[in-house]
Amino acid sequence: MQAHSPQFKLRLIAGAIFALLVVPALYAQEEASDVTRENYQNALASGLYEEAEVAAKVRLDQAIRAGRVKELSTAELLNDLADVQRLTGNSDSALQNYALAVEIIEAQRDMLNLALTGPLLGIGKTYLESGRPDLALDYLNRALHVRSVNEGPHSIEQAETLEVLADAYRNLGKIDEATDAADRLYLLYVHKYSPNGLELVPVLLKQGHILGDVGDWRQQRNAYVDAIQIVERAEGDDSANLIRPLLSMGNSHMREYFDAFFKAESEEELPSEKLLVEAETYFETALELTKDASEVDWRMSQDTLLALGDFYTVTEEQSRGRVMYRTAWDLLSADEEKLVERERHLEHIQPLLQPEPDLTVALPAGINPTDSPSTYATGHIISQFTVTRRGKLRDIGLLEISPERSEKIEIEVKRAMTRFVYRPRFERGTAVDTSGQFIRYEFPVPKALTAAD
Repeated sequence: MQAHSPQFKLRLIAGAIFALLVVPALYAQEEASDVTRENYQNALASGLYEEAEVAAKVRLDQAIRAGRVKELSTAELLNDLADVQRLTGNSDSALQNYALAVEIIEAQRDMLNLALTGPLLGIGKTYLESGRPDLALDYLNRALHVRSVNEGPHSIEQAETLEVLADAYRNLGKIDEATDAADRLYLLYVHKYSPNGLELVPVLLKQGHILGDVGDWRQQRNAYVDAIQIVERAEGDDSANLIRPLLSMGNSHMREYFDAFFKAESEEELPSEKLLVEAETYFETALELTKDASEVDWRMSQDTLLALGDFYTVTEEQSRGRVMYRTAWDLLSADEEKLVERERHLEHIQPLLQPEPDLTVALPAGINPTDSPSTYATGHIISQFTVTRRGKLRDIGLLEISPERSEKIEIEVKRAMTRFVYRPRFERGTAVDTSGQFIRYEFPVPKALTAAD
């Protein structure tokens, strides 16, 4: 492959930018000259993404027309444009513009320039939000390396990248790596702030969430207790900042109960109902704070009402759950911003409990397909169902199975699905049935079977 000079790369970049850039005709030249980064930032902060994108494109167009394609400032403009495109879900364009920013910085400076951290983090975020955390890892780790080289291993500026990296590892099921990233994040904050500083609270919540992924409920709750104690010492026991740690504590107790419940093979192995009592206490304490604490953000009220509604739904107290959901519906019907959240949280079904079926049931006893993956292929099963207004499933049926029907797989999938619980869909504040739902599972099958088929 032919190696190209930095100057040749920059000419390619200029052509790519012109191809991507479309500035709306509504901006006359005299109007465009008044567009500043502050216009862009204000629009972005206000959630006015269309205006922010226009402002970013106008500023980039100005730079191109002024012949500044080769300057680092143009890379910053490309990064701004990519940021808003990522936020609007335009992943392909965002990735293109982040990549162009990286090319300019590398051509003008080097592979370790601090300016690279912005677009590298942006690429990592875009892949993560697009459901490809595997592709995000290299970019996030490179962003961390570049920042560490330039600013040292304890730079607090690494925090956002470490948080995204922890989420990427969590989504990939790499819990040890996710825990390591969260621990590094915690140490950064301890190095920068007081061990009892409020800045540590979101980091402790992140640590707790990761510990819950591996079922370490005790350590998870230790992290949440630390967060609660920090807030209480700094702001008292009526602080609105207690709401999120309290909700996390409630979820921890509830998840531990159902995790043990679904694993139990005898009555003796069933978990203690005390876990649910404690979960409800934490949820209700959080609800009281949303009523009594000053300066409670409406999103905290939303999250608390939904958490209690979900708790009552999974514990089969649907009438109490409906009260919480209806209150949340009314809260989220007040203005356009809240209506977006209402559509997201209440106008579509949301899975609350989905115990995984054992999809190795059709294999001979003692056989583990991961021990000899070359002898196994992947089959699949698709089931259809209706979610009732109570959050339960009915009309569970087989839609498709390949390479051939398997009574054991079908029974196991249906057994798991009878335990599913959803937050139901709402219309005009009332829970309704939702039909036509599908779920797909993959399972190992001997390659000889697929070859015969």
